[in-house]
Amino acid sequence: MGTLQIGSARQLFVDDLLVEHLEGVRLHLHEPQPRERVLSFDRPWEGDTSWCPVILYDAGLYRMWYRAQEGDRSARGFTAYAESRDGIDWERPDLELFEFDGAKNNNICIDSDAMKNVAVFLDQHPDAPAEKRYKAVGRWNRGQPSRIFGMVSADGIHWRMAQQEPLICAPPDDPQFDSPLSAFWDARLQRYAIYVRGWFPDGPKRRIRAIRMTTSADFVHWEPWSYIRIDRNQPWPCHLYTNAAQPYYRAPYYLMFPKRYIPERKFLAEWSHDGLSDVLFLASRDGAQFFWPGHQAFLRPGPDLQNWHERSIFIAPHVLPAGGGEMAFYSVQNYRTKSIHLRRFTLRVDGFVSARADAAGGTLLTSPLAFDGARLQLNYATSAAGSLRVEILDAEEQPIPGFSAAACGEIFGDELERIVEWRDNPHLQALAGRPVRLRFLLREADLYSFKFT
Repeated sequence: MGTLQIGSARQLFVDDLLVEHLEGVRLHLHEPQPRERVLSFDRPWEGDTSWCPVILYDAGLYRMWYRAQEGDRSARGFTAYAESRDGIDWERPDLELFEFDGAKNNNICIDSDAMKNVAVFLDQHPDAPAEKRYKAVGRWNRGQPSRIFGMVSADGIHWRMAQQEPLICAPPDDPQFDSPLSAFWDARLQRYAIYVRGWFPDGPKRRIRAIRMTTSADFVHWEPWSYIRIDRNQPWPCHLYTNAAQPYYRAPYYLMFPKRYIPERKFLAEWSHDGLSDVLFLASRDGAQFFWPGHQAFLRPGPDLQNWHERSIFIAPHVLPAGGGEMAFYSVQNYRTKSIHLRRFTLRVDGFVSARADAAGGTLLTSPLAFDGARLQLNYATSAAGSLRVEILDAEEQPIPGFSAAACGEIFGDELERIVEWRDNPHLQALAGRPVRLRFLLREADLYSFKFT
C-alpha cells in the first residue's frame, strides 16, 4: 500500500484506507440520538406520503424543501418550502405562488409533474450566475421512458425549468427513477453529480435495488450511469432503496444514508405491504467506492411501531452543524400513516465512528501517510480514568526522536480540537510531506477524528 496523502484534511475512521492495525481497539459505529419532532405533515396539501426533504444551511438559515403529497404514486404532489433559525422551530411561509383548493396561502414552491422527489442544492460552482444559484433535479411522474428534469432559481423559492428537454432520458427498458434523487456540485471533480436508484442486474436475485451515479460539467450533458461499489464489492447483499448522498461539510468525504429495504420480512401482520426498512451509513473518499463501517444499521426503526414497516424511515440530506459540538440529521418517521412527521437527530461532531478502547487499553496504527501542517489536532473523549497518547513513527515503524509515546503528554477529557504536545515541543512541521505513521495509545477512550493544522 502506498502513502496516503492527507495534507491538512480531517481524517475520520470510516474506511479501510487509514487504519493498518488494531490491538485492543475496535472501530465503533455510533447511533444518532432522537431529539425533537420538528414538523408534522398535517397541512391539507401535505399528507401521509410526504417525504424526501432536503435541508441546507445557508447564511444563518436552515432551509428545507420537501415533497408534500397525500396517497401513493398517482397522487398529486408538490414541493413545499420551510425555514428555521435554529433547526428546531420551523415555519411554513405563505408563498402565494400556487393555488390549492382555491387559495394561495400555502408554502408550495414547485407544482410540476416533471419534478417529483425534488433534490435541491446550492450551486458552489465558481462561475454559477446569481440567477441560477439554486438548482434542483426531479423525475417525471407520468409514464415511460424515465426522465430527469432540472430547475434553477435565484432564491430557492421562485423556480423555472433549466431547459424544456429532460436532463437525462433513460432507455425504454430502464426502470423508473422512482426513488429520491440526490444532487450537488462536486468541488473535487469540478462537476455536478446525481445519485439515484437503479436495478443492478447481477444481484443475489434477478435484480436488486442499487445506487448509481452520473456527473456533468455543465448541468446539461451527463455521463453514462455507473453503479457505486461498497467495500470494494459489486453487487452487495441487500436492497438499497434511497441514497441521500452528500459531501461532508467538515472533511473531504462523501456520505450516504441509504434506506436498506428487506422485502421478505413483515412485523405488523395487519400492515398492507410486506417488507421492513432501516438506514445505513456509507462513506467514500472519491464518490464511487463507498465503505460500510460496522456492517450494521445506523438508524433503526426504534420502539415506535409506526416505523416498523417497509418504507417508514428516511434520513434527509444534509448533515448540518447544530451547535454545542453536535451535528443534526433529519428523518421522516411514520411514513404512510396519519402520524407522519419529521424528527431531528443529533450526533457528536465527526461522531460517526470512533476508535474505542476499554480499560485494558489498546493501540491503533495508521497506514503510512503524508501530512501538511505544524500541529496535530484531535477530536476525542475519555472517561475520568481514561487517557490517550500519540507517537509518530518512521517508515520502519520506529518512534521518531522527540515524538515517542513517552514524550507525549497524557491526554484526557472530552474535546473537539485538542492540540497534541510532546515534551520539549519538537517542531512538527519538519516531518511534513514525508511518509510517517501515527500510533494512538488509548485507554477508556474514543478517538473520532484528527487533522494536521
